[in-house]
Amino acid sequence: MSTTRVCLVTDELYPFTPGGIGRVVHNLIMDSQRQGSKVEFHVLMPATVPVQKAQVELFFGGGVKAHLCHFREPHQSAADAHGLYPPTSAFRDSRWHGESLELMRYLKAREAEGLHFDVIEFADFRGWAFATLQEKHLGLAFAQSTISVRLHSSYGTIMHHEPNTLEVENLGRFEIERKSLLDADLVVGHLPSIVEFNRRFYGFDDAWLRKVRVEFPPVVMDPPAEASSLTDIPSTRRNLVFVTKIQHFKQPDVFVRGAVLLMRTWPAYEGKAILACHAFDLDFLAEVKALIPPDLEDRFVFMKPGPDRDAYIRAGVVVITSSYESLNLTAYEASVAGARLVLNSACLAFGDESPFVDGVHCHKYDGGLDSLAAAMRKALDGPALSPVRWSVDRPYWERNVRDAPPGRAAQSPLVSVVVINHDQGIFLPIALQGIAASTYPEVEVIIVDDGSTSAFDMQVLQRLERSSAEGPGLSVVRSPIHRGLAGARNLGSRAARGAYVLFLESDESVSPGFIQHAVSALESRPEFAGVVPTGGSFHSSEELANREFKGFMTYLGDCPSYALVANYVAAPTALLRRSLLTQQGYNEALSGYADWDFFLRLVQGGHRFLVTNQVHAFSRRRHESAHRAAPPRQHFRRLVRMFEGLPAPLHPSTRLFAMLAHSREAMMDPLGALESQPAQPVPGAAAALESAQVLSAAARPLRYDVVDMMNAALKRLPLVHPFLKQSVTSTSSPAGGEPGVAQPGEALPLRYALVDRANVLVKRVPLLHRALKQTVSRLT
Repeated sequence: MSTTRVCLVTDELYPFTPGGIGRVVHNLIMDSQRQGSKVEFHVLMPATVPVQKAQVELFFGGGVKAHLCHFREPHQSAADAHGLYPPTSAFRDSRWHGESLELMRYLKAREAEGLHFDVIEFADFRGWAFATLQEKHLGLAFAQSTISVRLHSSYGTIMHHEPNTLEVENLGRFEIERKSLLDADLVVGHLPSIVEFNRRFYGFDDAWLRKVRVEFPPVVMDPPAEASSLTDIPSTRRNLVFVTKIQHFKQPDVFVRGAVLLMRTWPAYEGKAILACHAFDLDFLAEVKALIPPDLEDRFVFMKPGPDRDAYIRAGVVVITSSYESLNLTAYEASVAGARLVLNSACLAFGDESPFVDGVHCHKYDGGLDSLAAAMRKALDGPALSPVRWSVDRPYWERNVRDAPPGRAAQSPLVSVVVINHDQGIFLPIALQGIAASTYPEVEVIIVDDGSTSAFDMQVLQRLERSSAEGPGLSVVRSPIHRGLAGARNLGSRAARGAYVLFLESDESVSPGFIQHAVSALESRPEFAGVVPTGGSFHSSEELANREFKGFMTYLGDCPSYALVANYVAAPTALLRRSLLTQQGYNEALSGYADWDFFLRLVQGGHRFLVTNQVHAFSRRRHESAHRAAPPRQHFRRLVRMFEGLPAPLHPSTRLFAMLAHSREAMMDPLGALESQPAQPVPGAAAALESAQVLSAAARPLRYDVVDMMNAALKRLPLVHPFLKQSVTSTSSPAGGEPGVAQPGEALPLRYALVDRANVLVKRVPLLHRALKQTVSRLT
């Protein structure tokens, strides 16, 4: 039997970091080593994890190879043989998108060096598998690797059980995790109930279940310490123990209230309530502590996990009040250690499908406080319980899981490249040169002139018509009136003969390999309707030739929730199946947002898209359109028209908070919200991608662009920039944190934090704020 090479991608690893994901990863490795399995483990972690490679390898006795991935600086680009990668700051949907790209690049570089993995496993949390899966499905890497995602607890499922602050970035987090689970080669769940919950929560159909494996993971216990016997402790003095996390969905507040209720209703009880766990949200910790009555404060003990944690577990009653868990190893470890357990039966991990039986291995309560207090008293005062029993499944990588790479079609179907022109004939050579440089052989070019009136364009079109008469590869379609982009694209799609259609404008182009990659992927993966290129914008032909881009457009592909807020689905330059355009045309009745409307209807109709990680679409950037937003009344009129045209019912993965987040942005800062809306359609080659770029900057205030420009200018002064940065850092350190370092949950550069503070002050003078915003808009 040959050795299987497995790479586990994680930022948690027991005993170096807290967190249940890290404990599962640890247990999988330890159990495999104990079983003598022929598995070569690699662990890939971001370099931000406070651990050294040598530490990890030493702990696992040399049976694990550790890797650390260093993320690029936010504005640093990168390139490989397939093209240029945008900087991580370009991913406005969520920073996790950029992180997934960095991890993919690391894995791809190792593969290029000859280090091939049979299995690459990601956690569902953060959706880090996204970029790696896109690269594999596009046929650019990982053909021999199974890319799997394990159901721990995604941010989306946790957010479902916690207060949602309606941040727009939550939509990006939700969508990238959903896409990772949907596109994965294999999904691993620990319990059938958790698999079914994720299927319904993310709106997956029954076909998704065919790539899901339910495997109960190993529970590896630490060597037992000297056990304390509950029989030696009077029931009225036994402690209640909470050992998960001070986190909303773990419900420590419910534990505290239940303990208070028990102490009030059972006066003879003298035990303490011990919360031995990590607290990452100090505000929530304060809320939990505030629930304790003053006369009972000495009965509640808060501490971080330490060497006494196991002793408290063995000698007390462990209470797990979580509203959601995918497994919760603590419950199994506590039961085996001899602790008495109180579990929330409303939590799926402890439901009827779990190994825990009420009254045999634990005492369950129905989620209510009275039921919780009653279960606590049963556990304190009742007889001992039996340890829980379960069967561990051998992990999937010990079986034959390698998928055969999808077959590539031998034929090369025709691709119709439709180039839209309106009085921008001077730029047409850019689009035509890009098409001519394509590595794909079967291409027809259709020039759609959208009612041009300039004399220069008339001459260009006449020359093109003469050229089209010489062969079938080029044709010109003239519209006698200016239809707008929606009408011109519909005109072009009706003239197209190819199996696939690619829309360009006069000064847009695509990389030589894009059509080849896109067609190859779509021919082998019929579940996808199109391939979306990441875009780069330029000012001059010299910048285009040198790939020196001034901005980037990034997308998620099919993202039904986020698509309600902005067009993060696709660029107009996506390569689409022509059959799609016969079903769904562009809405010519809309005076703007035609691209957004088109792709929103597609994803709500269930169509799926692949996204390139490299920059494959190039668009001339126009300063005058970069911040032109529709007036508020017009903007909302367009939204109404768009939303009224959506299919009903909406896609099952659509979350209501998408609409609420959209409304929140507009209510909290109407001008700031509208800054990020798409530009009004303007005649010219780059209008569509400019609109897409502005949309991709959803929730990005104008002030950030201004301060970015200032920062770029200062960086040209090597002596001044570091001095200013050091001075500002020393006076602007966040309380309780490192100067200039983002605190947990925030990823803003220091300059953004400073300009945010200034913006808050200026907003106190509404007339000044409005005047400054209008002035800056004109300057940028």
